[in-house]
Amino acid sequence: MVRDVKLPQITVRSVFLFLLYPFQWTWSNMTWLVGESVKRVVTLGETQKNLSEAEDKIQQLQTQLLLFSQLQKENEELRQILDVKKRIQYDALSTRIVNKNLDITSSRFLIDRGIRDGVKRNHAVIGYTPEYGFYIIGKIVEVNVFTSVVEVLYSENFFIGGALPNGSLGVLNGQGGWHQYCVMSYVPTEALVEVGDVITTSGESDIFPAGFRIGFVVGMTSSLRQEFFKRLYVKPYFHPMQVQFLFVLRWSLVAEEEGDHE
Repeated sequence: MVRDVKLPQITVRSVFLFLLYPFQWTWSNMTWLVGESVKRVVTLGETQKNLSEAEDKIQQLQTQLLLFSQLQKENEELRQILDVKKRIQYDALSTRIVNKNLDITSSRFLIDRGIRDGVKRNHAVIGYTPEYGFYIIGKIVEVNVFTSVVEVLYSENFFIGGALPNGSLGVLNGQGGWHQYCVMSYVPTEALVEVGDVITTSGESDIFPAGFRIGFVVGMTSSLRQEFFKRLYVKPYFHPMQVQFLFVLRWSLVAEEEGDHE
């Protein structure tokens, strides 16, 4: 007995679809792959953009942090300057050294105060350290609108009256930048002097008030030519590489005496 078996009918359409299937599969996968690649490229671009923006923000924050740190440092320095300035009984003006190439051979340097700040020639310039207190640095020898030139006390052209702890007086003269010390002359031979004695300003000056430290005795000599006097070698407290606080004293003996008479 023969049964009727229905075989699938093969048509041109079915053959065409069968033959087309691999190409459709390949096209679909290629389309999906291209789409995914495009998404990844877009995502990568957005990630790079976000990373670049994040780096810019980090740089901005680092800059702000640096500025904040500098501001904190400047505020602390200003507070210290104001605290020190309160201890000066004269009209004092805080200042800074302008020329950064100051070295041990220099006898002059530039500061950032001038005529507009009331600075005048022969105004005294003093320094301060917690270790030594206030000490003489030099005097103003040239004044411009915004800056002034300071001649330091160990300059060969610098003379200043000094006093020993026992009250004896003398005159100090600088020996030049290379030496960085002063010689104190006209000290009576009978004056008791020891190495380490502190020399202060005598007050017999129109420029320097009395009582400011100048330096300390590091040696002494006498000679037949100076039979009645001792010659002292004085090391100034000022050192060009150790300047911490700097002030201009807007003071003169003449102005003080005129004020007393008013």
